[in-house]
Amino acid sequence: MNFDISSKDNARIKYIKKLISNKSFRDEERRFVVEGLRLCLDAFVSAASIKEVYYTDAICKKFPEKVKELVDSSERVYKVSDEILKSISETRTPQGIVCICEKLDKHFDVNTINITGKFVILEDIQDPANLGTILRTAEALGLDFVVMSRNCCDMYNAKVLRASMGAVFRVRVRSSENLCEDIKVLRTRGAKVYAAVPENSAPPVTSVDWSSFSAVAIGNEGNGLSSELVALCDKKVTIPMLGRAESLNAGMAAGILMWEMMRNSRG
Repeated sequence: MNFDISSKDNARIKYIKKLISNKSFRDEERRFVVEGLRLCLDAFVSAASIKEVYYTDAICKKFPEKVKELVDSSERVYKVSDEILKSISETRTPQGIVCICEKLDKHFDVNTINITGKFVILEDIQDPANLGTILRTAEALGLDFVVMSRNCCDMYNAKVLRASMGAVFRVRVRSSENLCEDIKVLRTRGAKVYAAVPENSAPPVTSVDWSSFSAVAIGNEGNGLSSELVALCDKKVTIPMLGRAESLNAGMAAGILMWEMMRNSRG
């Protein structure tokens, strides 16, 4: 069905704003907002369920065929003015299109995980840019999956979606209710789990044999990994650093660790 919206006070516009700003509401509705043509098309190509599309005349004239794909895939379609689109946009220069999608199924059973795979475990990552970067890098390097603690920032946060460049739709992610229990299960299935720590006494990541079913755990930006989780891991590893830096940004550290894991495992 197609509708026109001419007021920023319209109930649908208020609904979008609440979805964008309120994680609890996203969880309750099981929906999230995607903004920009590229991300909207990523959702479409990745077979995400698109419930609503909001677009302007300008983007329809500029990319008619691509907008038509999105419009045809959606249950409801709304044409809005540039001013209204800007009022719901999270970017300085909105492209003129927003989609509301149904949340993805990210609660697969750890017992179904490929026992020859490589994965990363994230404990309480709070910065949306870091989480988006990690997901984007995990996809680029070919990791099999990502396991996230329930206290990580929401992967449907607008900043995570943008930073991931669509990887949210494509990377296999488990949203874990109990990260420590998941690690125990994975280890009983043969996984070697390494705790990334900023400790000079820990072996360097370059010394690890990543050829088997293995994972690296990365902790919170401020506090690192919890002592409980570290105790569950097989070994600690660190990124050797020169200079005066004591640690790296979580997104950067994860990228180095994942690169070394995949490079080493492929010889």
